Amino acid sequence: MLQPSAEPIVRGSGDRPRAAHAASQERARRSLVERVREKIASLGCDRVWARGAGSQVLLGLRGEDAYARLTPVRDSLFGLAFRAEHPEHSEHAEQAEQGKRDEGAGSGPASSWHPLLLVDALEDVVEYALIAVDAVRVQG
Repeated sequence: MLQPSAEPIVRGSGDRPRAAHAASQERARRSLVERVREKIASLGCDRVWARGAGSQVLLGLRGEDAYARLTPVRDSLFGLAFRAEHPEHSEHAEQAEQGKRDEGAGSGPASSWHPLLLVDALEDVVEYALIAVDAVRVQG
């Protein structure tokens, strides 16, 4: 026979108020950013920053715009995309655009991205993103 539980009943996410749901998403996003930062630090890299941008995490070299974007795909899989370079944009246009975007999270031609290059576990995707800019050495 089943015994009544003293535990409170947990309702599905559809029953939560919007503020609680938004707070939960913020914690999950921060957790993802923290995990990315921990992986970067574990590889001995201090030249790359990681910042949340919605459900994604942007990676960039210190003092520069984002060069890579990590996107949750499903469960524990993440996609890696790199910023598309547009040679038609002058340095002056890029500087003007800089004031309008958050470390590369903006929209428009100056902040477009290539399609996902790789889908893999978070740790591997972060490592590949660092290798792409020679921020860590490949061992082997």
